[in-house]
Amino acid sequence: MIKKTIGVLGGMGPESTAIFYKQLIKECQKQYGAKYDKDFPEIIIYNLPIPDPVSKIENSEKTIQMMVQTINKLQSIGSEFVVMPCNTSHYFYDEVKKRINLPFINMLSETSKKVEKAGIKKVGILATNSTIKYNLYNKEFSKRNIELIVPEQQNKLNEVIYNILSGKKLQEDETILRRIIDDLLSKGVKAILIGCTDIPVLLNKNNYPDVLFFDSIDILAESTIKYTISGSENYESKTSTSTSKRC
Repeated sequence: MIKKTIGVLGGMGPESTAIFYKQLIKECQKQYGAKYDKDFPEIIIYNLPIPDPVSKIENSEKTIQMMVQTINKLQSIGSEFVVMPCNTSHYFYDEVKKRINLPFINMLSETSKKVEKAGIKKVGILATNSTIKYNLYNKEFSKRNIELIVPEQQNKLNEVIYNILSGKKLQEDETILRRIIDDLLSKGVKAILIGCTDIPVLLNKNNYPDVLFFDSIDILAESTIKYTISGSENYESKTSTSTSKRC
């Protein structure tokens, strides 16, 4: 089996990039039964320390240039396509894509397609202030007639994300997350979108057996491995026929 070399534009945040790497390995085992070292694809991870986008977007051109330069480096050492396991940083996706020569899988689009395939029409979102402020998921969901519900405690959630980024895994933050999820469910949402790749550092989905989650980091990992083993020529057909009620 010929496998494409994966380029990961990571570091946003660093710990969530590590979670994404582990999820890539799990997807190889799941999708095509990878067992030995030789069964896994080449994966090149670049930890890029961009200006903090969690609360607000600043220095856009500088950040775009940093991303483009990094993707070019990934290409120069063998990456055949690139992924970015950070929802908020997809604010820069369209402009970065214009300036690179590699295929660039869009995390927001992949996640939105997964929600649409499950037939969900009302979703609660856990994400950074910037993801919410700049309507990053709203743009994708509006195409699919899906209603997105933002937590009333959004600023508190943003504080939780900052604590996760600084390595603090506080019991009180877990309690806040639980309250936010309960509040979203009380508003009639049919699923919860984990639209920040740092949240899984703290949130164990197994503790919520009755809640349907769409975890963007898991969905991107699934799409990445589909692409690396199928290539662009039949990637779209494979993803369009893939269905899952549990994410």
